[in-house]
Amino acid sequence: MVAYSGGADSRLLLSLAKAYGNTHDVPVYAAHLHHGIRGEEADRDLAFCRQTTAEEGIPLFEKRVNVPALALGSGQSIETEARAQRYAFFNEVMEKYHLPLLLTAHHADDQLETLLHRFLRGSGTKGMGGIPSLRPLPYGHVFRPLLHLSKEDILSACRELDLDFVTDSTNFQPSATRNRIRAEIIPALESIAGRGTPQQAALRLSRAAAEDEDCLATLAEETYAACRMEDGLSSERITSTHPAISKRVLSIAYKDAAVNLLGTPPDHRHTLSSLHLEQLLTLCRQSSSGASLHLPLLTAYLHKGVLLFRKEEPSSALIPTPLYEGDTLWCEGRILIRLCADSPPPLSDHEALVASARFPANLLPLPLWARTRIPGDIICNHGMHKKLKKILCDKGVPPHLRDVLPLICYGEDMTPLWYPTAAFADGFPSPDTAPAWHIQIIELKNSRKDNTYDKENLCIL
Repeated sequence: MVAYSGGADSRLLLSLAKAYGNTHDVPVYAAHLHHGIRGEEADRDLAFCRQTTAEEGIPLFEKRVNVPALALGSGQSIETEARAQRYAFFNEVMEKYHLPLLLTAHHADDQLETLLHRFLRGSGTKGMGGIPSLRPLPYGHVFRPLLHLSKEDILSACRELDLDFVTDSTNFQPSATRNRIRAEIIPALESIAGRGTPQQAALRLSRAAAEDEDCLATLAEETYAACRMEDGLSSERITSTHPAISKRVLSIAYKDAAVNLLGTPPDHRHTLSSLHLEQLLTLCRQSSSGASLHLPLLTAYLHKGVLLFRKEEPSSALIPTPLYEGDTLWCEGRILIRLCADSPPPLSDHEALVASARFPANLLPLPLWARTRIPGDIICNHGMHKKLKKILCDKGVPPHLRDVLPLICYGEDMTPLWYPTAAFADGFPSPDTAPAWHIQIIELKNSRKDNTYDKENLCIL
């Protein structure tokens, strides 16, 4: 089954799949998901897919969903929700009709864009493995046979084979990070290294990183088994292992503990960041029993040289919260985090501004994250890496407010970006001449039980 959008990449893939099917007597199907995002243009794409599959004599499975509404309900970005809905649809069809293989038209430019995007987010070895050529699905596998071809190769092949295709206009919107990478960074790299060279370099890097990650993951599983005790993990064995392995062991242990204690593995919002893993490793190096560390879903603690996890009912403020454009409630509804692409609207009568900031949209793609501070948080400020606790002390932020205001973070590792009223991370130029996000931290007056509100009695100012 071919994942068929009607674009040049999937149009070529459909043609090649049909040729392969004819030669090897293999049935070929196509599947198209209408995301409910681009209005008449999306309707045009569906009509095109119907027409071309009918001409090729290929059965087409199709479905319509309202991704924006689903994203609003799930809290995911539209892009993430769209991907989740696509693969859920593909898997549903594959299982129903016993189709073992899904073909997608990812290519070498997609791989390069992915690696550059993940590089900007501070990804590690696993992330730099990029898009795999083959991976399992809940039913069957997904295979990407065009991954070695560049976009130019694909367009050239479409011209030679006289294949028509449609174009997604959102691919040219400059506000999207991937689109800017595609339109600005990749051409610049090709002007330096030669046409097609960055794409092939990305393929080599992704293969090498994937091989290294596979090796490290295997060693981590073996070490995890060796570290396990009846009720936890040997902290001595963990700390005597290379950090590249021990951090992976701790990540495995956390996921297993979440399944055992909560009945489900952590989702993307509650996985451990590199900072969490560093702090867990520091915890394991301590000799005293009773030391503990609050994690997104569980608390880790030491007892007689054994690392253990226990379940805690976290408050809503302790759970890292993804931030997209719009308003997000924080601290049991006392705080509003407002994120705007343009100038924010005037405050209403029941809103009081605590702090605000602007940051470049091209360097800090959404989602941002709001979380409470963690012991050991470090932020680079005025050319120095400083402990956030010391910054808050130096700035005179009262102790009772330090876990009320959200720490705004970015990237998969939730790297500290901004603590309202205290510090903004270095390394991000002024967004005055580029697309910018505006963020405001607002206190809601109607969150007060006594309904009073004056400057001397503010709960957080």
